[in-house]
Amino acid sequence: MKSIQQEERRQAQRLKRNIKHLIKGELHSINPWWLISFHYRDHHSKEDELLKDVADLKRKLHRIIYKSRDKSIKGAGEYLYPKMLFFHETSHQGTGQFHTHLIVEKLPGSLNTQVEMEALFHKRLPNKVKALSKWKSIDIQRINPQDDDYRCISSYLGKQTNLELIALDPFNSDLSPQKK
Repeated sequence: MKSIQQEERRQAQRLKRNIKHLIKGELHSINPWWLISFHYRDHHSKEDELLKDVADLKRKLHRIIYKSRDKSIKGAGEYLYPKMLFFHETSHQGTGQFHTHLIVEKLPGSLNTQVEMEALFHKRLPNKVKALSKWKSIDIQRINPQDDDYRCISSYLGKQTNLELIALDPFNSDLSPQKK
């Protein structure tokens, strides 16, 4: 019995280490600009519902970003959306409710200030995405493009990884293609 528990512990440690390494690699493959942490309405504890709500949030965020792009650039080709990485964690208070950390690349200039990001996540998005909490805290921080910051972020975002839960959302995140 003890050897099974030890093997599970080793597997969980390996998984956590590999996820942290994956996150750090993803941070290096994109140009991360913002780290945003937000909550959902109460009783938001089912993972399948969470994934649908995040897809809805991403769609509506894309729409806002597209409308805010620099329209003076004619013939610039297809508009490339900023890459986004979503991480979902459960409450440390034992409620099982999810909250999300979002890493996003630089947004169009009209949105890419602390004041505009605060307005976007405190007012605009909660009015468009029903699942978002209108009263729980939202934390928006600028990411420093340094390896130490990336290491700290990957450790922070990988902290809840275990054999039952991987925080990285592979369905809604814009993961880089694997090199062969």
